Amino acid sequence: MSNVAELPTKDTITLIINPKNVDKVTYVFKNKYGNKIGEYVNKSPATLSSQSNVARQYKQIMNPNGEIKPKRINNQFAELKQLLQLNYENELSVIEQEIADKKQAQQEQDIIKSKEAITKLQSMSCPLIYIGSIVEWFTAGERNNILYAFTVYAGQVILGNPVSVICLGEASSGKSHIQETALKLIPKRFVVNEKKITEAALFNRAKKDKYFYDGKIVNYGDMGGSNDHDFMEESKNLMKELQSDGFLNKPLNIPDGEGGWEVKDLKLVGRPCLTYTTVPNHIFDEQEMSRSIFITPRMDNQKIFNRRNSALEFKHGKSYNILKKYENEAELVPYMLLHLKEIFKDIVVINPYVYFVINFLKDSAFYKRDFDKFNGILKTITALNYYNHEVYEIDGKKVILTNIADVQLFMSLLKPYKESISANLSPKAVEVLNDIRNNIENWRINKNREVLDMGITTNEYFGLQNLGLSKASVRKYMYELADKGFLQITTHSGRANVYDLAKSEVASINYDLKHIDDSIYENICYEVGEWVVDIMREDKFIEGLSVMNFDSEVKKPTWI
Repeated sequence: MSNVAELPTKDTITLIINPKNVDKVTYVFKNKYGNKIGEYVNKSPATLSSQSNVARQYKQIMNPNGEIKPKRINNQFAELKQLLQLNYENELSVIEQEIADKKQAQQEQDIIKSKEAITKLQSMSCPLIYIGSIVEWFTAGERNNILYAFTVYAGQVILGNPVSVICLGEASSGKSHIQETALKLIPKRFVVNEKKITEAALFNRAKKDKYFYDGKIVNYGDMGGSNDHDFMEESKNLMKELQSDGFLNKPLNIPDGEGGWEVKDLKLVGRPCLTYTTVPNHIFDEQEMSRSIFITPRMDNQKIFNRRNSALEFKHGKSYNILKKYENEAELVPYMLLHLKEIFKDIVVINPYVYFVINFLKDSAFYKRDFDKFNGILKTITALNYYNHEVYEIDGKKVILTNIADVQLFMSLLKPYKESISANLSPKAVEVLNDIRNNIENWRINKNREVLDMGITTNEYFGLQNLGLSKASVRKYMYELADKGFLQITTHSGRANVYDLAKSEVASINYDLKHIDDSIYENICYEVGEWVVDIMREDKFIEGLSVMNFDSEVKKPTWI
């Protein structure tokens, strides 16, 4: 049966059902010449009242002069509703069948992809290196940052470890590219995109399902300015509270639909994490600092960026075709995470090398805040390497143990951020510090200026820098470095401070996985048993292992 109903006047009513919300129906009225004379959105035909917008339009067509009595015209409209309802139900059955067919096709495709993903995962010597090698094709020098974000996101999917990912960078610095590339490797069902969400919208989510955000990665997109943060502050604070406590019960003022407000309880359960991009000068509160990792785009990769664009300009050239091949392979990664999630419902990760995480954080002023966060990242790497581990049983519970290779991968992944983490500096401030450390002597020689002998002003550094930062960002980072003791004010040039390097430096990553102190083995033997120590003594250090290594089965791009 057609979805078009013809009236005695030869005018027609066409029903259009919204497939995503079948209770939402559009009624399109056309005259006998085919010209549209009215369009209304309402519910299903059976629910239409005699005073609805659809009824009023019908009466205007059928009874323009008011000659027909109200009871009769209402009875006529009731008969029309029956016809429209029949059309609606027929259209609905077609839509439902199409949805069922698509769902079945998707399920069949998911089964095929899942089998491919499991086979691929089981064959890998190191999944993180394989994924990183593919990522090299999607980016220009941002592999480490993308892997860092991906590993944190994967921890939420596989282990339910909710750590937020915040990308900080100047406008057009590539921060969204890092986030978006990493999120493409995550199953879509775990990502909730919330652009400009309000408290009222949060309430509507909770009304439908109080577990709506449980285990999800909530993407706020680009929050590049203070206005974005101000607008989102309330909902963001609620989401952070949910992330910390696992539940939320708060009264909110919600529009009542009649121009007024009413108090309703917002009830949410679960532990989401947040992800968004923003500019470097945003100030984060302690709660957000403790629940997040911060990533900053590279600003020294212009040459590799240009080489990549030049290679891919030739559509259907060698590099372009290889890129397409690896884009298809990358589609298996979300299925790998779903498979591992199922596995780790019944398996616990134990890290006998936990003292390396403690050592990694020993110089940090916030080691208590950061321990669970970074130990969780190491456990995620262990989970990704599941098929390279033995499964053991402790007190009836299945466990796998973090090994030396996992620790090596963890240390190499975090290496660019070691100083930032230890000294509680923003990542870009560390880049400024290293830029000054590496170049100030050459600047002094080449510029031959008295001020540079004493140090450097913010204006001078802005002109000499290799990072492409704005003047406001340079001022912010140099103030931050001085505040934390990495730069010191030596004199003044006019009204400007002259900064020079201070002696305060964070120790580099020093760890020896080849020789472990006997006291560590003794502690582990006491806590768990000698069998774990025996396994650790057999554990092998792999020389040169790093997340930046290239998988032998992945072809290297010409631009690296």
